[in-house]
Amino acid sequence: MRLACLVSSLIIIAAATTSHAQKAPEAWEHLEKADFKSAYKQALGAKAKTPWLAKRDGPAPQPNYQQVAGERYVMNSFCKNHDCGDNSAVVLFSPEKKIVYGTVFEKGRTTLIGDPPPAVAAELAKLWKKEWRSQPG
Repeated sequence: MRLACLVSSLIIIAAATTSHAQKAPEAWEHLEKADFKSAYKQALGAKAKTPWLAKRDGPAPQPNYQQVAGERYVMNSFCKNHDCGDNSAVVLFSPEKKIVYGTVFEKGRTTLIGDPPPAVAAELAKLWKKEWRSQPG
């Protein structure tokens, strides 16, 4: 009888602990936080005055987690409304380090933002090409 009570108590405690455990944030949730917004604005520098970059309100695939150069980032791709062919971007945010790296394509010119290390810069170019220049099969 004591063993049954003990087992029942442990099951109740385990269930309560599980129901109160926090789930990991979705990738998009990081993009709504002040630490992302601050790091993003800093990474943009003078480009923070460019409306489509500042607002990130153009068409965008769902943000997701990416492993880049051994680090985990939230990847956010977006483009300028009605002009995705000439204006698009890929942004990587490290929730742990509170830093943003990105590549911005504007009218044929590519600019890196956030001063990414060489390995991240190389991967950003590949991610941008995959997001904005890949052709459907």
